[in-house]
Amino acid sequence: MARSQTKTLLLASLLAASLNACNAAEPGQEIAPGVRLLAYIRDPRIKESSGVVASRRHADVYWTHNDGGGPKKQVLYAIDREGNTRASFPVIGVTLHDWEDLAIDSAGHLYIGDIGNNNAKRKSLAVYEIDEPNPQAGTGSIAPKRAWKLKFPGVPFDCESLFVWKDQGYVVSKVFDKARAQIFRFPFKETNRPLTLVATTKIESPVTGGDISANGTLLGLVAKNGAYVFRIGGDVTRVSKANPHYTKLKNEHIEGCCFVPEGLLVTSERRMIFLFTDPAFRRQ
Repeated sequence: MARSQTKTLLLASLLAASLNACNAAEPGQEIAPGVRLLAYIRDPRIKESSGVVASRRHADVYWTHNDGGGPKKQVLYAIDREGNTRASFPVIGVTLHDWEDLAIDSAGHLYIGDIGNNNAKRKSLAVYEIDEPNPQAGTGSIAPKRAWKLKFPGVPFDCESLFVWKDQGYVVSKVFDKARAQIFRFPFKETNRPLTLVATTKIESPVTGGDISANGTLLGLVAKNGAYVFRIGGDVTRVSKANPHYTKLKNEHIEGCCFVPEGLLVTSERRMIFLFTDPAFRRQ
Protein backbone atom coordinates (compact mmCIF):
# COMPACT_ATOMS: atom_id res chain seq x y z
CA MET A 1 0.00 0.00 0.00
CA ALA A 2 1.34 3.44 -0.93
CA ARG A 3 2.38 5.79 1.88
CA SER A 4 -0.23 8.36 0.84
CA GLN A 5 -2.99 5.72 0.98
CA THR A 6 -1.87 4.64 4.44
CA LYS A 7 -1.95 8.23 5.65
CA THR A 8 -5.43 8.74 4.19
CA LEU A 9 -6.75 5.59 5.89
CA LEU A 10 -5.22 6.63 9.20
CA LEU A 11 -6.82 10.07 9.06
CA ALA A 12 -10.19 8.54 8.16
CA SER A 13 -9.92 6.13 11.11
CA LEU A 14 -9.10 8.94 13.54
CA LEU A 15 -12.05 11.00 12.28
CA ALA A 16 -14.42 8.03 12.62
CA ALA A 17 -13.18 7.35 16.13
CA SER A 18 -13.72 10.99 17.09
CA LEU A 19 -17.28 10.99 15.78
CA ASN A 20 -18.08 7.68 17.44
CA ALA A 21 -16.77 8.96 20.76
CA CYS A 22 -18.95 12.04 20.45
CA ASN A 23 -22.00 9.97 19.56
CA ALA A 24 -21.36 7.65 22.51
CA ALA A 25 -21.16 10.51 25.01
CA GLU A 26 -23.75 10.74 27.75
CA PRO A 27 -25.77 13.95 28.36
CA GLY A 28 -23.99 16.15 30.85
CA GLN A 29 -20.51 15.14 29.73
CA GLU A 30 -17.90 17.63 28.56
CA ILE A 31 -16.95 16.37 25.11
CA ALA A 32 -14.31 19.04 24.48
CA PRO A 33 -12.87 21.93 26.53
CA GLY A 34 -15.73 24.37 27.05
CA VAL A 35 -18.31 22.17 25.28
CA ARG A 36 -20.92 20.08 27.07
CA LEU A 37 -23.42 17.62 25.58
CA LEU A 38 -26.86 18.57 26.88
CA ALA A 39 -29.10 15.97 25.24
CA TYR A 40 -30.10 14.09 22.13
CA ILE A 41 -33.15 15.17 20.12
CA ARG A 42 -35.57 12.29 20.61
CA ASP A 43 -38.20 12.92 17.95
CA PRO A 44 -37.47 10.61 14.98
CA ARG A 45 -39.08 13.18 12.67
CA ILE A 46 -36.25 15.63 13.41
CA LYS A 47 -33.54 13.89 11.47
CA GLU A 48 -31.29 16.86 10.66
CA SER A 49 -31.75 19.84 12.99
CA SER A 50 -30.48 22.69 10.83
CA GLY A 51 -31.48 25.86 12.68
CA VAL A 52 -32.46 26.69 16.25
CA VAL A 53 -33.65 29.75 18.17
CA ALA A 54 -34.62 30.22 21.80
CA SER A 55 -38.15 31.51 22.31
CA ARG A 56 -38.27 34.88 24.07
CA ARG A 57 -41.88 34.33 25.16
CA HIS A 58 -42.01 30.72 26.31
CA ALA A 59 -39.65 29.25 28.89
CA ASP A 60 -37.45 26.31 27.82
CA VAL A 61 -38.80 26.33 24.26
CA TYR A 62 -36.43 26.08 21.31
CA TRP A 63 -37.69 26.21 17.75
CA THR A 64 -35.97 23.98 15.22
CA HIS A 65 -36.54 22.35 11.83
CA ASN A 66 -35.08 19.85 9.41
CA ASP A 67 -32.56 20.71 6.72
CA GLY A 68 -33.91 20.86 3.18
CA GLY A 69 -37.24 21.45 1.47
CA GLY A 70 -40.46 19.77 0.46
CA PRO A 71 -43.73 19.20 2.35
CA LYS A 72 -42.36 16.68 4.86
CA LYS A 73 -39.57 19.07 5.89
CA GLN A 74 -41.74 22.19 6.12
CA VAL A 75 -42.45 21.67 9.81
CA LEU A 76 -41.52 23.92 12.73
CA TYR A 77 -40.81 22.00 15.95
CA ALA A 78 -40.77 23.21 19.54
CA ILE A 79 -38.32 21.23 21.67
CA ASP A 80 -36.84 21.60 25.15
CA ARG A 81 -33.27 21.29 26.39
CA GLU A 82 -33.75 17.61 27.14
CA GLY A 83 -34.54 16.93 23.48
CA ASN A 84 -38.27 16.38 23.96
CA THR A 85 -40.76 17.67 21.38
CA ARG A 86 -43.44 19.97 22.77
CA ALA A 87 -45.26 20.87 19.54
CA SER A 88 -45.06 20.79 15.76
CA PHE A 89 -46.51 23.17 13.17
CA PRO A 90 -46.56 22.55 9.40
CA VAL A 91 -45.64 25.64 7.37
CA ILE A 92 -48.22 26.20 4.61
CA GLY A 93 -48.78 28.69 1.82
CA VAL A 94 -45.21 28.63 0.56
CA THR A 95 -42.73 26.19 -0.94
CA LEU A 96 -39.37 26.02 0.83
CA HIS A 97 -36.48 24.90 -1.36
CA ASP A 98 -33.71 24.61 1.22
CA TRP A 99 -34.61 25.66 4.77
CA GLU A 100 -31.31 26.25 6.54
CA ASP A 101 -31.86 28.53 9.52
CA LEU A 102 -34.27 30.36 11.83
CA ALA A 103 -34.13 33.81 13.38
CA ILE A 104 -36.21 35.57 16.02
CA ASP A 105 -37.01 39.11 17.11
CA SER A 106 -38.45 40.61 20.28
CA ALA A 107 -41.83 41.38 18.72
CA GLY A 108 -43.08 37.79 18.52
CA HIS A 109 -41.88 36.92 15.01
CA LEU A 110 -39.83 34.04 13.66
CA TYR A 111 -37.97 34.19 10.36
CA ILE A 112 -37.59 31.21 8.06
CA GLY A 113 -34.34 31.20 6.12
CA ASP A 114 -34.92 29.45 2.78
CA ILE A 115 -31.34 30.36 1.98
CA GLY A 116 -29.49 27.16 1.13
CA ASN A 117 -27.77 27.26 -2.24
CA ASN A 118 -25.84 24.06 -2.83
CA ASN A 119 -23.58 24.35 -5.88
CA ALA A 120 -24.73 28.00 -6.19
CA LYS A 121 -27.57 27.05 -8.55
CA ARG A 122 -30.17 29.43 -7.12
CA LYS A 123 -30.29 32.97 -8.48
CA SER A 124 -31.97 34.37 -5.36
CA LEU A 125 -32.78 33.36 -1.77
CA ALA A 126 -35.90 33.85 0.34
CA VAL A 127 -36.78 34.74 3.94
CA TYR A 128 -40.28 34.50 5.42
CA GLU A 129 -41.75 36.05 8.56
CA ILE A 130 -44.24 34.10 10.67
CA ASP A 131 -45.90 34.80 13.99
CA GLU A 132 -44.39 32.68 16.75
CA PRO A 133 -47.00 30.01 17.54
CA ASN A 134 -48.01 29.02 21.05
CA PRO A 135 -46.31 25.68 21.81
CA GLN A 136 -49.12 24.83 24.23
CA ALA A 137 -51.40 24.47 21.21
CA GLY A 138 -49.51 21.30 20.31
CA THR A 139 -50.06 21.55 16.57
CA GLY A 140 -51.74 23.55 13.82
CA SER A 141 -50.54 25.04 10.54
CA ILE A 142 -48.76 28.38 10.23
CA ALA A 143 -48.37 30.62 7.19
CA PRO A 144 -45.92 33.44 6.38
CA LYS A 145 -47.00 37.05 6.90
CA ARG A 146 -44.20 38.68 4.90
CA ALA A 147 -41.56 37.53 2.43
CA TRP A 148 -38.26 38.86 1.10
CA LYS A 149 -36.59 37.84 -2.13
CA LEU A 150 -32.84 38.23 -1.68
CA LYS A 151 -30.83 38.91 -4.80
CA PHE A 152 -27.10 38.29 -4.86
CA PRO A 153 -24.89 41.38 -5.25
CA GLY A 154 -22.61 39.41 -7.56
CA VAL A 155 -21.77 35.74 -8.03
CA PRO A 156 -24.26 33.48 -6.18
CA PHE A 157 -23.01 31.77 -3.02
CA ASP A 158 -24.17 29.14 -0.55
CA CYS A 159 -25.66 30.29 2.75
CA GLU A 160 -26.86 28.59 5.95
CA SER A 161 -27.02 31.38 8.55
CA LEU A 162 -29.69 33.99 9.27
CA PHE A 163 -30.18 36.52 12.08
CA VAL A 164 -32.14 39.75 12.52
CA TRP A 165 -31.30 42.92 14.38
CA LYS A 166 -33.69 45.85 14.66
CA ASP A 167 -35.15 46.49 11.18
CA GLN A 168 -32.54 44.53 9.22
CA GLY A 169 -31.97 40.91 8.29
CA TYR A 170 -28.53 39.36 7.84
CA VAL A 171 -27.20 36.26 6.10
CA VAL A 172 -23.70 34.79 6.22
CA SER A 173 -21.97 33.21 3.25
CA LYS A 174 -20.85 29.60 3.53
CA VAL A 175 -17.55 29.40 1.70
CA PHE A 176 -14.78 26.84 1.33
CA ASP A 177 -11.04 26.55 0.62
CA LYS A 178 -10.19 28.91 3.53
CA ALA A 179 -12.13 31.81 2.04
CA ARG A 180 -13.44 34.15 4.75
CA ALA A 181 -17.16 34.17 5.53
CA GLN A 182 -18.95 37.44 4.78
CA ILE A 183 -22.07 39.01 6.26
CA PHE A 184 -24.73 40.55 4.01
CA ARG A 185 -27.67 42.72 4.99
CA PHE A 186 -31.19 43.28 3.66
CA PRO A 187 -33.71 45.87 4.92
CA PHE A 188 -37.14 44.82 6.13
CA LYS A 189 -38.69 47.85 4.39
CA GLU A 190 -37.82 46.50 0.94
CA THR A 191 -38.77 43.01 -0.20
CA ASN A 192 -36.85 42.65 -3.45
CA ARG A 193 -33.34 44.09 -3.64
CA PRO A 194 -29.70 42.93 -3.78
CA LEU A 195 -27.95 41.96 -0.56
CA THR A 196 -25.41 44.47 0.75
CA LEU A 197 -22.01 43.35 2.06
CA VAL A 198 -21.45 44.82 5.54
CA ALA A 199 -18.62 42.76 7.07
CA THR A 200 -15.96 40.17 6.33
CA THR A 201 -15.15 37.81 9.19
CA LYS A 202 -11.86 36.16 10.06
CA ILE A 203 -13.56 32.73 9.90
CA GLU A 204 -12.06 30.43 7.27
CA SER A 205 -14.26 27.41 8.02
CA PRO A 206 -17.73 26.94 6.42
CA VAL A 207 -20.25 28.82 8.62
CA THR A 208 -23.45 26.86 9.25
CA GLY A 209 -25.47 28.90 11.76
CA GLY A 210 -25.72 32.23 13.54
CA ASP A 211 -27.52 34.18 16.25
CA ILE A 212 -27.38 37.63 17.81
CA SER A 213 -28.05 38.20 21.49
CA ALA A 214 -31.33 39.92 22.36
CA ASN A 215 -29.52 43.14 23.30
CA GLY A 216 -27.26 43.07 20.23
CA THR A 217 -24.05 42.85 22.25
CA LEU A 218 -22.91 39.45 20.97
CA LEU A 219 -22.93 37.75 17.59
CA GLY A 220 -22.41 34.00 17.61
CA LEU A 221 -21.50 31.93 14.56
CA VAL A 222 -20.90 28.18 14.31
CA ALA A 223 -18.75 26.55 11.66
CA LYS A 224 -17.39 23.13 10.87
CA ASN A 225 -14.48 23.74 13.24
CA GLY A 226 -16.37 25.11 16.25
CA ALA A 227 -18.07 28.24 17.59
CA TYR A 228 -17.15 31.92 17.44
CA VAL A 229 -18.48 34.91 19.36
CA PHE A 230 -17.96 38.57 18.45
CA ARG A 231 -18.57 41.53 20.76
CA ILE A 232 -20.27 44.00 18.43
CA GLY A 233 -22.18 46.40 20.68
CA GLY A 234 -25.19 46.45 18.37
CA ASP A 235 -23.15 47.23 15.24
CA VAL A 236 -22.72 44.26 12.89
CA THR A 237 -20.13 46.11 10.81
CA ARG A 238 -17.69 45.81 13.75
CA VAL A 239 -17.22 42.15 12.88
CA SER A 240 -14.69 43.09 10.20
CA LYS A 241 -12.23 44.44 12.78
CA ALA A 242 -13.18 42.25 15.74
CA ASN A 243 -11.11 39.31 16.96
CA PRO A 244 -13.66 36.66 17.94
CA HIS A 245 -13.41 34.27 20.83
CA TYR A 246 -13.16 30.77 19.39
CA THR A 247 -13.98 27.42 20.99
CA LYS A 248 -12.81 24.46 18.98
CA LEU A 249 -15.14 21.58 18.20
CA LYS A 250 -14.34 19.85 14.95
CA ASN A 251 -17.74 18.45 14.01
CA GLU A 252 -18.95 18.29 10.42
CA HIS A 253 -22.58 18.24 11.55
CA ILE A 254 -23.10 21.25 13.85
CA GLU A 255 -25.69 23.47 12.21
CA GLY A 256 -27.75 25.82 14.39
CA CYS A 257 -27.02 28.03 17.39
CA CYS A 258 -28.74 30.40 19.80
CA PHE A 259 -27.76 32.31 22.91
CA VAL A 260 -28.97 31.13 26.31
CA PRO A 261 -28.01 32.50 29.75
CA GLU A 262 -25.36 29.78 30.21
CA GLY A 263 -23.68 30.22 26.83
CA LEU A 264 -24.33 29.24 23.22
CA LEU A 265 -26.70 26.33 22.58
CA VAL A 266 -25.92 24.41 19.40
CA THR A 267 -27.75 21.63 17.56
CA SER A 268 -26.40 19.20 15.01
CA GLU A 269 -27.63 17.16 12.10
CA ARG A 270 -26.77 14.11 14.23
CA ARG A 271 -29.54 15.17 16.68
CA MET A 272 -27.18 16.31 19.44
CA ILE A 273 -27.66 19.44 21.56
CA PHE A 274 -24.44 21.07 22.79
CA LEU A 275 -23.69 23.97 25.11
CA PHE A 276 -20.60 26.13 24.61
CA THR A 277 -19.83 27.38 28.12
CA ASP A 278 -16.79 29.65 27.85
CA PRO A 279 -17.41 32.99 29.61
CA ALA A 280 -17.15 34.87 26.31
CA PHE A 281 -20.45 33.34 25.21
CA ARG A 282 -22.16 34.59 28.38
CA ARG A 283 -20.84 38.14 28.83
CA GLN A 284 -23.80 40.05 27.47
